[in-house]
Amino acid sequence: MTTDITAAKGSEAYTSIAVVGAGGYGELFLKALKQCGYFVKVRAVTRAPEATETVKLERLQRLRALGIEVLEYASVAADDFSRVFAGIDTVVSAVAVAGLLDQIPMIDGAIAAGVKWFIPSEFGVAQYQSAWMPFKGPLAAKEQVLEYLVKTAMPKGLAYTAVYTGLALDYLDPHVIGLKLSKRRATLVGRGATPATFTCAADVVKVLVSIVRRPGEMQNRVIRYAGSTSKMRELIKVVTGSSCGDNVKIVSIDEARLKFCELARQQDMKAFQVYGRLLIEEGMAQINLRREPLDNGLFPDIKPESATETLVRLIKLAEAGSEMFKGGQIIHRSHTASSVTDGVGEVCKQEPASTTATGKSLV
Repeated sequence: MTTDITAAKGSEAYTSIAVVGAGGYGELFLKALKQCGYFVKVRAVTRAPEATETVKLERLQRLRALGIEVLEYASVAADDFSRVFAGIDTVVSAVAVAGLLDQIPMIDGAIAAGVKWFIPSEFGVAQYQSAWMPFKGPLAAKEQVLEYLVKTAMPKGLAYTAVYTGLALDYLDPHVIGLKLSKRRATLVGRGATPATFTCAADVVKVLVSIVRRPGEMQNRVIRYAGSTSKMRELIKVVTGSSCGDNVKIVSIDEARLKFCELARQQDMKAFQVYGRLLIEEGMAQINLRREPLDNGLFPDIKPESATETLVRLIKLAEAGSEMFKGGQIIHRSHTASSVTDGVGEVCKQEPASTTATGKSLV
């Protein structure tokens, strides 16, 4: 961890911190928070694992070996969260998409335990309403959580900060957005000319560690940090050498919408990939779509890796047969357990009338 910014003068130092979720970003956050040496107490809060969850049990043991305290909760009740948050100043949530609404009782538990600051599970794209999708999609729960923090928790003394960093190509599997690194192939939905925000995982961690050490500057606001802004056709050129060659499959937006409906009706999680590519083309992956100001100036010590640089690094790892990849796809984190089929009946009623299904594979 290279960023070393202490708490702002005159602000209260929060030296005990808990991270909810010990996999994915949660594990990365915990290790960095412990390594930075600023916090007196670093605690991992996680759902109690089953005896058969050997990977999770081994991960928790590794965290304990680093001196990180591990507390488990059995239910998503406020009382249970209050117990595991005792003695904590700041709570960072790193729960997966499927557990986003569990943050409501989590926030109630934090209030009951006397927690001062809650940072919800964001670290990705902001929530904008799609023009073509009648329902709000799987990330709508983030909007509910943020509203609860502002309208209910903040008046009770719990500060909040929402952090938007866009897409992390080394955290989100690039295959999800149509980039097949080991095969040097790609699938492009639409023209690929819409800007999207990218921040690599290491830089997301640096941003988070800097934020939690500066409560005076960072509380009760939204932070938008962009490692870089790129268009899909630019990234496809990095992967394939061309934005429109034989190794680039180009799919129309109407075809993609039809495919999304087909997969969603079948409860096929590949619908999530098509959904993501459509939202990127629409501009939903740009964290300042409405021209909101970026907050990169708050983090002058972070020299971000661009999306192009991240891709080049990942391509080298894929070609070298890195253990980070399996079948050409990143495996260092578990895939989301969320479903994009909520409300799918509404969107499928509005399939484009001018096109018919082509049977093309978008995934």
